[in-house]
Amino acid sequence: MLGSYVERIDDHVKFLHAARVPPFNVHFHLHRGCEIFFLIHGDVRYFVDKTVYPLRLGDLIITNEHEIHKPALTTDALYERVTIEFDPALIALFETDRTRLLRCFYDRPPGELNKIKLNAQEQAELSGLFAKYANLMREPYPETPLVKLGCLLEILALVQRCFDKTQEKDKGLDLPARLVPVLDYLDRHLADDLSLERLEGLFFVSRFHLSRLFKKHTGSTIHEYILYKRISLAKKLLKEGRSVTDACMDAGFNDYSGFLRIFKKKVGLLPKQYAKQSQGAGAGR
Repeated sequence: MLGSYVERIDDHVKFLHAARVPPFNVHFHLHRGCEIFFLIHGDVRYFVDKTVYPLRLGDLIITNEHEIHKPALTTDALYERVTIEFDPALIALFETDRTRLLRCFYDRPPGELNKIKLNAQEQAELSGLFAKYANLMREPYPETPLVKLGCLLEILALVQRCFDKTQEKDKGLDLPARLVPVLDYLDRHLADDLSLERLEGLFFVSRFHLSRLFKKHTGSTIHEYILYKRISLAKKLLKEGRSVTDACMDAGFNDYSGFLRIFKKKVGLLPKQYAKQSQGAGAGR
């Protein structure tokens, strides 16, 4: 099994170092695996589930495949970052009781403790590993897949150490009091009617004010947030062995054909394909 992963390492690990000048908007999204986000330049607030993290240069954000997330750019400063998306099933092959490299990605509540602060030495060490990986992509040789895998394991070991040593975990910014109960309700009632009209009646707040407030603090719409939360829930249900029909209905998608279409568009696989792949991976996540 490991040999097949190594032969197709670029299918299981996506490395990107990119820079872009605002204004532009990044929408909520989900990945098929875990992601490491490293900020190099830019003024960014990073939204994960219900939490907003203000970032400084050199900060890390970690997410798993069930956590919806997005960066929100607060100024027109150059936005530069490194991201690594990876298949947790690959890393699970190297885990033991003492070396659990996926622990910081999963052993915490969803949307909590996603931010890791690095000191100058840790930033330099991580930047060096990123530079090594980028160079392997530019100048490959026969053993490159193995070296890429070794480099990724070094990166994950460093991230786990930095996560463990942080005494005061960053819990993010406090959201407006008007918004907190709405987000809590959305999380608990994804299968219900979550139209703006219904939320307006439940929370006695104008739908227009609620929309503006949500947009101001997340950079996206409530509709987009609900959509990705429902997709995230559907992914969890499918991974647990639920049928496609049950996942569709229990996650709040009342239109079966529409669910198939939107799931394929956002996840890259049809629900049945995703269920087969995630259950067959055996990563235990």
